[in-house]
Amino acid sequence: MRINNNNFQKNANTSLVAQLIWKSPGISRVDIARELNLYRSTVTNIISTLIDDEVVYEGEEGSGMSRGGRKPIILRLNEKFGCVVGFDIQPSHYRAVILNITGAMLFQDKGRLPKVDFDGIITFLMDLVLEQVKKLNMPLLAVCAGVPGVVNSESGVIVYAEPFNLKEYDLFSFFADRYDVPVFVENDANCTAWLEMTINRNVNLGDFVCLLADYHEGNYQFGDRSGIGVGVGLSIGGKVYHGSHHSAGEFCSLSWREDSVGQTGLPSDLLIRSVEDEEAWSIWMVDLFASLVPILAVIDPRVVFIHGKPFSDEDKIKRLLASRCPQFLAILKKINCKLIFDAQDESVVAKGAAMMYLQKLFAVPELAEMDSRTHFSWDDVLDQVFPEKKTYKK
Repeated sequence: MRINNNNFQKNANTSLVAQLIWKSPGISRVDIARELNLYRSTVTNIISTLIDDEVVYEGEEGSGMSRGGRKPIILRLNEKFGCVVGFDIQPSHYRAVILNITGAMLFQDKGRLPKVDFDGIITFLMDLVLEQVKKLNMPLLAVCAGVPGVVNSESGVIVYAEPFNLKEYDLFSFFADRYDVPVFVENDANCTAWLEMTINRNVNLGDFVCLLADYHEGNYQFGDRSGIGVGVGLSIGGKVYHGSHHSAGEFCSLSWREDSVGQTGLPSDLLIRSVEDEEAWSIWMVDLFASLVPILAVIDPRVVFIHGKPFSDEDKIKRLLASRCPQFLAILKKINCKLIFDAQDESVVAKGAAMMYLQKLFAVPELAEMDSRTHFSWDDVLDQVFPEKKTYKK
């Protein structure tokens, strides 16, 4: 569904109010009106609609004012309004999560993928989560996937994913033909940026960088190479940055050359050994972090987040940087940038993919996004939850 200009302000105000309840559970109508500088009558009407649509419910009364008087009634999102599925799809394995509308975890799973084509992989994963959604007895709002490669998230097309031998794969159309649920797809490193934006939604992070690495075990079905794969997610001006050709998350190190196979110019046997060999791992790490120095100098981020199992030993990596790549630590100091490790959670991409939908759900719509194939409004969400009451006939 496309929002027309007559509905734009309505959707904007609804998103503002819902977003504030999402960020500040337990807030009152009075505080919402004050925070958003809206008329109380406007807030009351929006809240009444959100309650009628079962998005929001009234909780216990809040603390009374010191001078006495009526206690404000607090508002919370309805945790059972619906759920969102998030996938992390890698050549040799998958991770899957189901979150509720507040972002709380309802289900998670991981495992190896069957040896089938990409259509078969999607079908396998959907069979897995639809069974769980049925058990949860909640409406499924959306399915979101993070994959390695170049992704046009606005059209729902995987432009190029080398590990899966995919080119111009239209995931949006695949879902439209088979499943009655919206689908969103994003580069896996960018999913970690969506994750950090959601986790830190009450903090002004400013511009930040997410570094994501994962071990590639080698998948002969798709010809994927063993070693360590890495991607970079960027958030600039409060938005995930995709670049002019949707490939901003793709990384090539300083050692990379035109004839290089993969992300670096390091020898193939060294990349394979980097998973288990200490010196090969060290060479790969130095090549990576040295390559980030000019990137950080130009972007000037406030934070660099480190995700993925290859980064799990924070102390070991910091010792390596101090001895063999001191320029990386020096650039962090020069631009006053924090380095935050969060490498223990294996589900960051799957979570980030699902949280991308929550960010879009609670974001104020922009006119520039209306022509996007994956754009949706609150009316679309309600149609998904209450199909018998379709508010908009497609």
